[in-house]
Amino acid sequence: MVAQLILPDNIQVAPHAPLAYTPQFFDARKAYVAYEPDIEGALHEGFAYRKAQGKSFRPASLLEKEGISNALMLTDLQHDFRDFGRLPVKGTDDVVLRVVVRLLNGIINDYYTRIIYSQDGHVPFHISYGSTWQMVRSGMQLDLRVHKAAVLNLVDRNRAVFQATAFAPDGTPVDLGEIRSLIEATDTVEYWDHLQATGQGPIWVFANHCKLSTDGTNLHPLLAEALAFAEGARIMSPMPVNKGHIRGTDWFGPLEPCRPDPSHPQGSFQKHIFDQLVGVRGQIEFSGVAEDFCDFNMKKQVLAHLNDSDVFQRIAFLTDGTAPIVPNTQAVLDQNADARRKGVKFFTHDEPFVLAA
Repeated sequence: MVAQLILPDNIQVAPHAPLAYTPQFFDARKAYVAYEPDIEGALHEGFAYRKAQGKSFRPASLLEKEGISNALMLTDLQHDFRDFGRLPVKGTDDVVLRVVVRLLNGIINDYYTRIIYSQDGHVPFHISYGSTWQMVRSGMQLDLRVHKAAVLNLVDRNRAVFQATAFAPDGTPVDLGEIRSLIEATDTVEYWDHLQATGQGPIWVFANHCKLSTDGTNLHPLLAEALAFAEGARIMSPMPVNKGHIRGTDWFGPLEPCRPDPSHPQGSFQKHIFDQLVGVRGQIEFSGVAEDFCDFNMKKQVLAHLNDSDVFQRIAFLTDGTAPIVPNTQAVLDQNADARRKGVKFFTHDEPFVLAA
């Protein structure tokens, strides 16, 4: 038996649209607490709702045969990026609440037929972990539990030494000193060269996050329950997209890693994800965190790969479905402005669902 979740009454809940139908598992306060989601309960509830509606409530596959085809693409809405996570992105819990409301309303309103969600996940000693790097002067591992993130710039190619710089809350640079990878140091120089040659910027390292086989990789529990409800209600299979498992490269957007690795199944362009998007005939909605990192790169990849296709005009960005590490970064502002010029739709989670003609 699933233990009853006791929720405090004083939780501050973000404004959100009303639900067309409120499942028993849904409580907006659950977006802000840690709990064990009742996945099977939500699944059975979705199936029971479908049965109660009768034959008019069709499976997702039948909706697509009838010409109804809309997708929701979610990036990294996971435990470790929550407001209290190991690598927190402030506002993630608010984002999840709004996304869950839109997802449930879209399921009830004969709208979503495809849901895709990415999950960041890293092996030990991943190149993006600060603890994979050693301070040159002290010999200790770089500890980013306080600063959370640092940018690395190559300063000594022969010794594979990088300068680490973190940032205070007001944006002031914080010199963390020179560091060198604990493993495969020479490869980090090659990785740096690849990032520079492809215009991806410096190397970023973070507090340990989304480590495989830990709770950090888990989806936000309220989102996990909402996805299970969708499975039962529409007899659909939301598609997980795993990224970040290759030790020697990071993976910001879900379509491809920062550096190719032909020896690994995640090491190249993920065509199966792309095909899911291209196959959508209606709107493709994008949401996730962080707005200035993985969400930014997810949109960057999508805009680049769909630029010359007829799918481009069906792309839509959920403006209240993302949260930044640093608000209003110039790269995000520029990307959004360019996307608007090219016809990408920007909308909020409470806007009505419009079926393609």
